[in-house]
Amino acid sequence: MERVLASLLGRFTYVAIVAVLGAAGLGAPISEDLVLLLAGAFAARGVTDFSASLAVGYGGVILGDLLIHQWGKRLGPRAYEHRIVRKVLSVERQEKLRSHFARHGGLTVIVGRHTPGLRAPIFFLSGASGVGFWKFLLCDAVSAAVTVPIVVALGYYFGEHLDDVRRRLHQVQYLVAAGALLLLAGALYLRRRRRAKRHGELPGGLPGGRAIDKEI
Repeated sequence: MERVLASLLGRFTYVAIVAVLGAAGLGAPISEDLVLLLAGAFAARGVTDFSASLAVGYGGVILGDLLIHQWGKRLGPRAYEHRIVRKVLSVERQEKLRSHFARHGGLTVIVGRHTPGLRAPIFFLSGASGVGFWKFLLCDAVSAAVTVPIVVALGYYFGEHLDDVRRRLHQVQYLVAAGALLLLAGALYLRRRRRAKRHGELPGGLPGGRAIDKEI
């Protein structure tokens, strides 16, 4: 796959970057990270310009993400019955994802962008779960603005060691996703504690603060 992509990008450069990233966004078995790494590597060799490769790569990533989001939006709830979704997500995970989208749609999109293997299904289901176009675009664009330049730069400076870079990149992405999930879990825990304090026992000994009248 790497040789095929390298040949395609080397021949058609910017057009190929956009087209391949769009196809990857729609679920084609193509590594988005590999395309961006190769784009950086070709820029280092002078085949393309680094700034142009970065801009085109960023645009291609956003385009692919929007395409799969809109696909999920068109299908609506039926998207959860799709074979790709069933293959990647169990019924239990689907229910949890529905809940996350309902409460924290934007944050779920951001976490999804940094979760290899789940990125496409999460974006697909974000559309099916009612995450709006502009909200999705904003969260995805901000998140991609951090990761895309890093990946392209890694390809530019370490293009001769793509296999090692990809392996370490995936490790970092999993750590980032795990950290984001832990932060989300911590935020939910603190929110529930605050709600429990507001609606729990208040001075007086009874829930709601209703004091017990003392008999004289």
